[in-house]
Amino acid sequence: MVDKLERLKKRLLEELGSDQLDISTLLSLSHDIASLDSSKARFSVDAGIIDRLGKELVSKRETAVSELVKNAYDADATEVKLVFQNAYNIGGSLKIIDNGIGMTREQLMNGFMRLASTDKVNNPISEIYERKKAGKKGIGRFSTQRLGSKLTILTKSKGSNSTIQLSIDWDEYGINQNLYLIEHELKIVDRMWESETGTILIIDNLYESWSDATLKRVYRYTAELIQPFPLARNETNEPHKLSKLDPGFKTTYYREAVKNENIIVDDEEEILRYALAEINGYVDDNGQGYWTLKSDKLDFKEDLFLIGNSEDKEDDNNPFNLIKGLEFKVYYFLFDPNLLPKGKLNFIKSLAHEKGGIRLYRNGFRVLPYGEYKDDWLGLDKSTTRQTILSSHRNFNFFGFIQINDKSGNFEETASREGLIENDAFEELTSFVYKCLINAVQKIAHLRGRKATAGQKDFIPNKKDKDPISKIKEAVESLKKQSKESSGKEDNKFDFKKLEKVIEIEKKNYQLLVDESSMLRILAGLGLVIGEFVHEIKRFVPSFENEIHLLQQNLKNDSLALENIKYLRESLSSFKTYTSFFDTAVTRNIIRELECIELRDVVRNFEEVIEADTVKSNILITTDFIGYDLFTVPMHPSEWASILFNLYSNSKKAIRRERPTLGAIDITCGRLENKVYLEFSDNGDGIPIDREDSVFEAFFTTSSVIDADDEINSLTGTGLGLKIVKDIIEDYDGEIFISPPKDNFSTTIRIELPKGKEDDE
Repeated sequence: MVDKLERLKKRLLEELGSDQLDISTLLSLSHDIASLDSSKARFSVDAGIIDRLGKELVSKRETAVSELVKNAYDADATEVKLVFQNAYNIGGSLKIIDNGIGMTREQLMNGFMRLASTDKVNNPISEIYERKKAGKKGIGRFSTQRLGSKLTILTKSKGSNSTIQLSIDWDEYGINQNLYLIEHELKIVDRMWESETGTILIIDNLYESWSDATLKRVYRYTAELIQPFPLARNETNEPHKLSKLDPGFKTTYYREAVKNENIIVDDEEEILRYALAEINGYVDDNGQGYWTLKSDKLDFKEDLFLIGNSEDKEDDNNPFNLIKGLEFKVYYFLFDPNLLPKGKLNFIKSLAHEKGGIRLYRNGFRVLPYGEYKDDWLGLDKSTTRQTILSSHRNFNFFGFIQINDKSGNFEETASREGLIENDAFEELTSFVYKCLINAVQKIAHLRGRKATAGQKDFIPNKKDKDPISKIKEAVESLKKQSKESSGKEDNKFDFKKLEKVIEIEKKNYQLLVDESSMLRILAGLGLVIGEFVHEIKRFVPSFENEIHLLQQNLKNDSLALENIKYLRESLSSFKTYTSFFDTAVTRNIIRELECIELRDVVRNFEEVIEADTVKSNILITTDFIGYDLFTVPMHPSEWASILFNLYSNSKKAIRRERPTLGAIDITCGRLENKVYLEFSDNGDGIPIDREDSVFEAFFTTSSVIDADDEINSLTGTGLGLKIVKDIIEDYDGEIFISPPKDNFSTTIRIELPKGKEDDE
């Protein structure tokens, strides 16, 4: 070993003394010398780890592409183009082009080429737009290796006059090779760029074929990055001279080349073409306001309507003098299975809950927080709760933006630079846009033959058709008459008497169904009574709120009274939460068609509904969604209201009995092979092991009524809740059971359901 060490040292010295250093040889000699160290041991890395990590970390090609798109997002790109060339068959190539900040040589070597890089750990927020980085830590290189055998990276950073090119052949990473000794060509090249900076990934020799359906599925994997309406671009059109207000992110998928005719998936095409209507508005140089409506689905060609700045509905001539030049574009959606295809309904609806709303741009720059999640700056959500306008017009029903060119400085930023001061110009802005949208929504309701407002007197509902048996009988009589007229007698080849007997039998069966339907109608009537009761109660809520406000003004110097008023306001908020929940559940009951339910959708909606109650009850609710497309088999939408409310009620009782410092509920959803699951956990008093098999039985309850006046024991239920949930789940071939509780929780109930098929979605 001593002789070998001396020989290696001699060769190393010779190499160091050479006029032209061979870095690969130096690395190899250094590694061989280190391996002869008898007093210390060092890890070595087999090159085959790249292949193994690629397969383990990125099992699906959809995930691989979505991670590369996320890397472009993290690099502050506003646009990324994916070009699939000759990819209908194995062996094609994929080009991913972004206009992000690019990479310097140092960033390329210490980021992409360094395994387990800590860049995203140390820098979780992007440089320009301060985005929370979406890509998984260090998974990008494995994503490219998962997709094809060769990779070329072209990147240009700000201030650089040249492009860095790195070429990698993943086939070189075979087993029994030293990872540190594999080298790749790195050089500087000249290249024309459309944008000032950016990165291009070229992945050659793709391992799999890519159909159009697969590309659309990939697109859905990056849904949380999408800005689902056209971007209001900065006037300079220079993305890296923008302020830190994020202008958005757009993805487009192409075949063969970046041409309009080659687009496979585009943000606007994939989402906006499914809108029920497009609403546009503007204020001209004279201050006159206009709005337009067009809808292919309702066969309504674009028409122009006048609107004025006056509370008088008849006065359309009063001008908007402070918002001249304002423009807006809005896409309106109704999430009705009859208006959206199954494969798009849940996707667009989920996106709407996250990204729906109307954003504001001032002189080309995005103004926050307008249009952000739960920001009701135009009062659309508030208007919906009043139920004066019956058609849905919440923020998530709209995707759109408003552009104001404020050359005269009518709009002023707040001191914190978060939003605009609510002056006369701002009031004109919100008034104009709100009026336009409400008028458009009512017009759409009229075109659909729906009642637009609660006070509409001229609405005439459609009359019912005849029952199907009567229609069949009429058709047979008509056929008999035609047969007799043509030949002078009934056609003997056709046994009308036998058909008439069948009709009589079916008529009896139909009557049985009618009778059963009548019985169900009685039961449903109870639900409608509840719905009507909730609806009527909501009429009194504004009065309660006004009285509370008056009390607060009159007793503002009485600290004890103010504390009681605060509690009263919280109680009213909780009350409104529950009425809203039941109102929604009853409304959803009119939908008879089963549909694949996206677990993320129902959980987010439920979390929003119970938010006020969880705050009042001092319960922290957290959610976690593992993966995308968490679709169940086709179910009735309102059934999930029953499932989640029962689970929440039981958890709330258990938490109240345990009395923890802070109540906690966690809802986790995910996918496991051909199933989707939901886990509902709480930190209440738990379920005894000997009772776990009984909790789903009728009339079984973990509570006991000891003192009817005790607030906690008064929360005792009937013992039917979990039985109802179990029946619903098992009716769809699913399972519900008590699972080992998650860390820091005492009870976890797990629901598993068959995963919805793609053609069902």
